[in-house]
Amino acid sequence: MEFTFTPVRVGILVALLAGFWFLGGYDFPVGEFAGLRRAWFYSVLMFVLGSVSATIVDHWVGNIDRSNLRFLYIVLGVLCIGGSFMYQNVLNERMKMGGKETIEAE
Repeated sequence: MEFTFTPVRVGILVALLAGFWFLGGYDFPVGEFAGLRRAWFYSVLMFVLGSVSATIVDHWVGNIDRSNLRFLYIVLGVLCIGGSFMYQNVLNERMKMGGKETIEAE
């Protein structure tokens, strides 16, 4: 596995990370919902790793007839990005449902 930094790939990575910031993905819960900070951190980590996987990772295999597994890393990255959005949606719904009783149930 290697990282390939081309202007297009880095631009897409920066656009993904900026878009996530614009949608409020990096705004950690505060106040009575501070118990969800670790879960929120995992969703942010999943998004960032998925973005890196989908944009700048290359993986060449084989010695004579080399193949690139980049397509698999793109699919994995898109799945991680989608999972991160779904996870944050679940956390936001949990914060809308109620107070401490829903957080302490974890």
